[in-house]
Amino acid sequence: MLYFCCKVKVRIKTTPLERELDGVRLDLFAKGDVREVSASIGSWLIAQGYAEPEMRHTPRDPDEIADISDRPLTKDRRHRRSTDR
Repeated sequence: MLYFCCKVKVRIKTTPLERELDGVRLDLFAKGDVREVSASIGSWLIAQGYAEPEMRHTPRDPDEIADISDRPLTKDRRHRRSTDR
């Protein structure tokens, strides 16, 4: 038997009234938390109105985190068409 389990990120809008679902403690989920949960729990939280999908990318590797002070200062560049003069 093959199981495929994927994770989703959700942002908690309000703490669920249920204490537990499928072995996951929900009473620890606080408003504003971003949690990575199974697809089934994530879809249940969204369907019940407790959460919304979190689409922002969270860097996992420290090399992915860009330090703003390391960026070179550049002039304001405007996008131009080849026909613009």
